[in-house]
Amino acid sequence: MLIRSTTYNNSSMMNSLMEQQNKLYEIYNKLNSGKKFTNISENPIDSTSIMDLNTRLQKIETYETNINNATTQLDYQDSTFSTIIEKMQRINDLAIQAANGAGGTETITACKLEINELKESIVALANTQYNGLYIFSGANTTTPAYTLEDDGSIVYHGTPSDDPGYARKLEISDGVYVDLNIAGDAVFGNFDNTTDPPTGEGLFKVLGDLEAALNLDPADTKQITAQLDNIQNSIKNVSEIQSIFGASSAKMEMTQNTIDETKIILESQKQNLQEVDQTEVISEYIKQNYAYQASMQAYTIIQNQSLLNYLS
Repeated sequence: MLIRSTTYNNSSMMNSLMEQQNKLYEIYNKLNSGKKFTNISENPIDSTSIMDLNTRLQKIETYETNINNATTQLDYQDSTFSTIIEKMQRINDLAIQAANGAGGTETITACKLEINELKESIVALANTQYNGLYIFSGANTTTPAYTLEDDGSIVYHGTPSDDPGYARKLEISDGVYVDLNIAGDAVFGNFDNTTDPPTGEGLFKVLGDLEAALNLDPADTKQITAQLDNIQNSIKNVSEIQSIFGASSAKMEMTQNTIDETKIILESQKQNLQEVDQTEVISEYIKQNYAYQASMQAYTIIQNQSLLNYLS
């Protein structure tokens, strides 16, 4: 009976030591990994919550990437608008100078040459590319928006502004989109110099009519003067479009601020669910280690006593 009792006690003690050792190992793993658990089966509820948080954080990363890309593109586009306005203001100054007739034919000729150069540079700006894509071509991003023909016509090849398919958008938050582009004809219009009289609309029609008035011999100062209001209206149109995209940039900045706040909250929630409190786990490890060492000592003493009883 003594042998059976000793065997039972030894087995019970060994099982207790194994349980304590396993517990110590679990605590050590938590301390080493910094995680409360490493397998879903250990905590299915919190694991599901963490997976949901990871999904939401991944979406936020996508939105942040979209905001950065859109901001860079709109900043580039804004700079283009500013340059166009600057050149149109210079054309306005030259048109006023030509309309006044001061300086005679030489002055008008000099104005005409510079206005022509400015017109060509504005056509080039209408074909501005960002990351290899033509920003004013609508959906036809691989096609130059405009061509300046030998007859002076300025032809639009992009998606028309009355076609909703011209728009390119990026999602910057759940269900929140920002427009990346505007159809070129809404900014610049077009000019057809093959008809009599020439036809067209918008900024390029104004420049075409101005150039026609300057090309008359002598130049028609009345027709030049008549274009001054049209030039200002064209500048106003570009400025208003620039303001619209400026508002989009402001919306993205506000959205980014909201995303930053949301990201901090989600990461904090994930940390609370997933990461251990180092101070608490260290304390638990020390206590468990003491308990294990004490059990080991007790087991050794019992084993020695059992051996003495057996020898007796």
